[in-house]
Amino acid sequence: MRAVAFFGGGAIVLALFYISLSVTVAYFGGDIWPIPTHHSWQLPDSWEEWRDIAIIFSTLFWFLSGLLFLILLALLVFLVFSMKRLLENNVAPAVDSLKASLDNVRGTTEFAGETVVSPLIRAYSVVKGVRTGLGAVTGLGGRVRGRKQGKKR
Repeated sequence: MRAVAFFGGGAIVLALFYISLSVTVAYFGGDIWPIPTHHSWQLPDSWEEWRDIAIIFSTLFWFLSGLLFLILLALLVFLVFSMKRLLENNVAPAVDSLKASLDNVRGTTEFAGETVVSPLIRAYSVVKGVRTGLGAVTGLGGRVRGRKQGKKR
C-alpha cells in the first residue's frame, strides 16, 4: 500500500511540476520540448487553453477523490458489519458465560450465608442473650461494660 501511495504521489508531483514548468516557459513565449513535427502535441497558446487543461485536471482529481470516498465508505460499512458479527459471535457468549458465573457465585454466597453464617448468628444471639440475662441477675454485665469504656479513655 505504501508503494502505491509513493508512486502515485510521485506521479502527481511530477505532473504538477511539468505543468508549472510548461506554464512558466509558455508565458515567456517558448516551448518546453521543441517538437519539429507539425502534427504533434504542442503547448497551449492562450490562457483559455490552460484554463481548460486545469478544469480537466481538477475534474480528474474530483473524480479520484469521489472514488476514494466511495471505497472508504464501503470499507467502513464492511468494518461495521464485521464488528457486529464479532459482537454477536464472540462477545455475547462471553457475557452470557460471565453472567452464569456471577449467578453461580451469588448462589454460593447465599448457600454459605444460610448454612454457615445463620447458625453462627443464632449461636451468638443465644450466648449474648444468656450473658445479658446473667448480667441482669448478677450485675456482672455493668462491670464488664465499665472496664471497656475505661480502656478507651
